[in-house]
Amino acid sequence: MTELSPVRPTVNPAALLELRLNLAGRAITSEASEYGARRAVWNAAADAFPALIVQPLDAGDVARAVRFARTQRLPLAVRGGGHSPAGFGTVDRGVVIDLSLMRAVAVEPETRRVRVEAGATWGEVAAHLHPHGLAITAGDVPTVGVAGLTQGGGIGWFVRKHGLALDCLRAAELVTADGQFLRASATEHPDLFWGLRGGGANFGVITALEFEAHPGGTVYGGMVVYDGADARHVLGEYARIAQAAPDDLSTQAVLMAAPPLPFVPAELVGRPVVMVAVCHSGDPAEGERVVAPLRRLGTPVLDLIGPMPYPALLQMYAEGGQGGLRHYVRAQFVRRLDAAFLDALVEGAMGAFNPGTHVQLRVLGGELARIPASGTAFAHRDKAGLLMVAHACPADLPAPVADLTRQATEHVFAAVRPFADGTYGNFLGLGEEDRTAEVYGERVLARLAALKAQYDPENVFARNANVRPGVPALQPA
Repeated sequence: MTELSPVRPTVNPAALLELRLNLAGRAITSEASEYGARRAVWNAAADAFPALIVQPLDAGDVARAVRFARTQRLPLAVRGGGHSPAGFGTVDRGVVIDLSLMRAVAVEPETRRVRVEAGATWGEVAAHLHPHGLAITAGDVPTVGVAGLTQGGGIGWFVRKHGLALDCLRAAELVTADGQFLRASATEHPDLFWGLRGGGANFGVITALEFEAHPGGTVYGGMVVYDGADARHVLGEYARIAQAAPDDLSTQAVLMAAPPLPFVPAELVGRPVVMVAVCHSGDPAEGERVVAPLRRLGTPVLDLIGPMPYPALLQMYAEGGQGGLRHYVRAQFVRRLDAAFLDALVEGAMGAFNPGTHVQLRVLGGELARIPASGTAFAHRDKAGLLMVAHACPADLPAPVADLTRQATEHVFAAVRPFADGTYGNFLGLGEEDRTAEVYGERVLARLAALKAQYDPENVFARNANVRPGVPALQPA
């Protein structure tokens, strides 16, 4: 966790005045009353104190903020939804470009083209698309930012049916490190377009994205919850059934403490449970048939599965977007969801179980695996599953409690680490800068390094799963 700054960070007054005179948006310093609220990010463990928070209204403002940070030699962070577990959306004593005022969404139903400004969230996009029967595969919770998730991949509720969010991307508008505007697509700066899809925020500040939406509308989705005492059996059967299911079905299983939510029976709150979450895209009757085996993995303690609008499915998991918690996260891809891996996972998780436990296993495959790996900078299309190990505690609890929470994550991660086959850049946690090689792999990392040298040779955009300019060698794992 970042140390609290002993003094308020400051910027050059004359330079700040010049910036403000030219901004259409806002520049917030540590003296402003809203500074405390605006500096906060989803992961309260990333407790940084920026010298300046710029809220641009357009791409011109973004360029001005980038040039200001470079001229003043201040580190730079870019924030969309602010959901990075590693806290990449903030930086101590630097400049944060907070895109939250840039969130327009424009839909062309006839062509399925959707233009989204970079500060929008996936819940907002879903709400705009749903009246047209459309959707874009996205993050698990509605408050996740569109641009950040897409640049790192976008493993969402339609991943087996439609691939990653970045697979729906058709163009991106961005401001580069030298303050220039570019549009990248299959025909405009195609190498950069390749890198933007999977290479994280290494090449500039995306200001708008153009997607091609896919059918959405009503899905057959929700969750079924089982007693955590049956975790090994439930996870084993879940993995077997989900891998064999049609591509219309995307799923995840979560070992967690039952949360104090209105639809959770009071006697379950705080106890270990396994939640199996599902999203079937297609005919609801067929969805009911396909999902049925996952509703019979034992005796459910809660079953909230049925036809629902896709935006309502996102809202079911809105609790995951709440702020004010310290999150300690580790993640990895796995090539096989075999008995040895599942045994290690359950033994490790139950051995460190606490009220903040959240261990998520997602079965991949389907369209994600069929799209050629060379087409984008996302390096893990061949993996069977994605595991995220996370523990959280309220930010107002004493530091020793937070340390125990972190230790719980490390305990589980140590148990499953032998089964790792790369990691997901969007799930990097605090202090995981040394896992860049696991995010990209050797082939992709070498190509990204060359692009970085071309578009950001001074590594201005370093608050991400960072690629060093022109250095293709693997970093130590």
